[in-house]
Amino acid sequence: MASNTNNNGSGRNRIVVPEARQALNQMKVEIASELGIGNYEGIDKGNLTSRQNGYVGGTITKRLVEFAERNMGK
Repeated sequence: MASNTNNNGSGRNRIVVPEARQALNQMKVEIASELGIGNYEGIDKGNLTSRQNGYVGGTITKRLVEFAERNMGK
């Protein structure tokens, strides 16, 4: 059975462009703040509800897709 982990077995997705990590983390903080989740960098994400975590991740995905569509001329 294939695994969705990277070679070091951490279970985390591999960042294709490592320089993007800081921008993605900043985006998470901004979106969490917009959604009313304060101090997102300093809180234990395990204490958030699945819905809260899902909103942050889903909003990031939505915005990245919108950005890509704008820049691809769609």
